[in-house]
Amino acid sequence: MDFRKPALVRARHQLEERGTFPGGALPADIAESWTRSLAHGLDPRDKGESLVLTASQIEHERTRYRELIRFARPELELLYDQIAGSNFLIALGSPEGLILETLSDTDPGSEGAIDGVIVGSVWTEALRGTNALGLTLETGRAAQVYGGEHFLRMDSNIACLSAPIFDGRGGLAGLLDASSRTTVRQQHTAALVRMSASNIENSLIRQAHDDHLVLQFHPRPEYLGTLSVGMLVLDRDFAIHAVNRRGTLFLSSIPGLIGRSFTEVFDGRFEDLAARLVRGETLRIRDRFGSAVSVRCVANRASFALASRHQGWTAPDDPRLGPNRGLFKGLVVEDPALWAQLVRLPDAARRGLPVVIEGQSGTGKDVVARLAHAAVGSERPFLAYDGRLASEDDFTQAMFGEGDDRPGLLEQVQDGTLYLDEVTRLPPRAQAVLARLMDTGEYRREGSPDILRSRARIIASTTQPLDDAARCGLLGPELRFRLSGYTITLPPLGRRSDIAALARHFLDAADPDLMLDEGAVGCVTAYPWPGNLHELRARMMRAALQAEGRVVRRADLADLVLPEDRPAAGVDVCPACAGTSWKEQRCRLIRSEVAAADGNIAEAARRIGVSRTTIYKHLA
Repeated sequence: MDFRKPALVRARHQLEERGTFPGGALPADIAESWTRSLAHGLDPRDKGESLVLTASQIEHERTRYRELIRFARPELELLYDQIAGSNFLIALGSPEGLILETLSDTDPGSEGAIDGVIVGSVWTEALRGTNALGLTLETGRAAQVYGGEHFLRMDSNIACLSAPIFDGRGGLAGLLDASSRTTVRQQHTAALVRMSASNIENSLIRQAHDDHLVLQFHPRPEYLGTLSVGMLVLDRDFAIHAVNRRGTLFLSSIPGLIGRSFTEVFDGRFEDLAARLVRGETLRIRDRFGSAVSVRCVANRASFALASRHQGWTAPDDPRLGPNRGLFKGLVVEDPALWAQLVRLPDAARRGLPVVIEGQSGTGKDVVARLAHAAVGSERPFLAYDGRLASEDDFTQAMFGEGDDRPGLLEQVQDGTLYLDEVTRLPPRAQAVLARLMDTGEYRREGSPDILRSRARIIASTTQPLDDAARCGLLGPELRFRLSGYTITLPPLGRRSDIAALARHFLDAADPDLMLDEGAVGCVTAYPWPGNLHELRARMMRAALQAEGRVVRRADLADLVLPEDRPAAGVDVCPACAGTSWKEQRCRLIRSEVAAADGNIAEAARRIGVSRTTIYKHLA
């Protein structure tokens, strides 16, 4: 507790002894939270309800919020680097107050309530009283709770700083929190938490709306692309589908932005600006109140698709191909974002740039590697090596061989292409050897003084982005920088806009007389395809075998129809818990214990270890 604040000390004394406190002794948000905590039936001298989900529940929730975790993780690591050494624990929370991810800079041997901030723990006001995570959940605003401002006495030795992460449509997408065993106010850290939350919010909005047009805008053009940028997401009719918090502030004079047409917000029709925006231009426009802003379009699937309509784009006839047109014969690529990467690949390969192909298993890395090889001469050898199978000795023997009787891959490939699959899985010494080979073109066999030269072109692939692999220590800097040439990132199949075309291609390969009807196309495009192209190819081959007649229908692909994410909430849970799996399970447990105790609330509360007030809430 912060004993330098007599008013807080007196307020806590009254809270703990009488269950009341003087209203003017606390900041307004803390006083309101204390009042809510009392209404929840909590005792400030107790430990509160420490709720930690089971391992299966945690896995379910982490899967449910995998996109939030995915885009928050880099920001958590950056925030950790910024405040490292200050004894903070950083936590990512779900919109229900569940801890999904943590990074700790604290001493694990220390004592204190901060130890309770673990993955799977729940930090709502109803369970833990006043705390920053719970306060942000209640108010939707950034919160700071220091020492004795926490409702529970056991939490009075920590500081908690939280900020909300919004989804762009007025809903809460998550929470970011930093907690430390201190009662000293940490305004700088609080500002960093808010900045990180904004970065996560912008990443979520941008990535979750790949099929929508996303605009960045700011009164000053030099701020485009910074944390201060406003973001608007437009639907197919160019109405506002989502907006980030900064954008809401810039357009605060226009209420109710969601659903408004572009022309209701800005002076002009979007259709008149679209062609220039999707070409990458930054335009200066005015909003309806005369304020000027600079605006540009984020490059994504929707913007490429719109550009193709304005420019008459079709992959086989792309004028950028020139003499490379024949390389793409038989390749099905109708996704504009992917095509924009592939169309430059032949020139990159011919210039001798290292080519790196990033993507999940089954996204077509091997096909792209052979495409790059064909660009420099398909008559030359193409040899592949799988980094997952390598030990340091295996790599050396495979690359350099053993004497004249067992030539290595470099000697076999001559001036062709050496394709290194899963290059980030190579052991450190093998990476160093490869880095030197790429740097000098020279190598030496084990036990031989002779220096040999290689003219092989290196193409590498990885399921883990190079930057991520370097960040976690799997890829050394020597090799990372030498691989920096031309990188192609293959999207998961579920994010490509040409799934239907690929399905027809694979079906045609299995049986040229078959076709997909509209219902089947709907199934194919709605399914997420976790196995990517491998799964799609196999499923179309099975459809060709199972089809009756010459048309594959929706019923033939019934296994691709996904069930609802969750069953409709039944009457066995209270309205406050309906719709969230772990809340429903806990609610059912409480209700079943009340039934087992023949309606005796006190007995049920004792069995479960919760307050009677909590029991009554779940019986509503």
